[in-house]
Amino acid sequence: MQITYRQTLPEDAGRIYGLCRETVEKYEDPASVDLAKVLAWLENKIRKNVTEYTRIFLDGELCGYYRVCREGEEYELDDFYLFEEYRGRGIGTRVLDHILEDEDADFFLYVFKRNTPALKLYQKYGFTVREDLGSRYIMERRR
Repeated sequence: MQITYRQTLPEDAGRIYGLCRETVEKYEDPASVDLAKVLAWLENKIRKNVTEYTRIFLDGELCGYYRVCREGEEYELDDFYLFEEYRGRGIGTRVLDHILEDEDADFFLYVFKRNTPALKLYQKYGFTVREDLGSRYIMERRR
C-alpha cells in the first residue's frame, strides 16, 4: 500500500466540495444552522483555496484530499477527506502521520461531535477538546 501526495488543480474543487457537503449533511445539526448558507460559504472557501489542498493517492488512485494552513503560531488541519471506499483501511492514520511529522508544531482542527471515527482518530494522535461549539469541537494537539 503506497500513499503519495500531489498538489490539487482548480478542477479538483468540485470533488472536494462534494466530500465536504457529504460530511456536513451527515453530521451537522440542520436545526442549528442555515445549511444553504454554510454550504455556499464552504464552496466559496474551497474554490478560493483549491490549490492549497493536497491530493492523496493510494497505489496511484485518488482517494482523498487535505488542507493544512498556518493560523498565527498554529497549523490548522482545515479539511481532511477520504472517499468512502477508502475509509476504515488505515489510510487516515498514515496520512495523519505524514501531516503531523513536524513534532514541533501545534495543530488544531474542527470536527463534528457525531463523527465518531474522526474523533477516535484525532484522540489517538493526542488531540484534545479546546472548545465545544455545539455540533462541533475545536480540538488541539500541543507540542
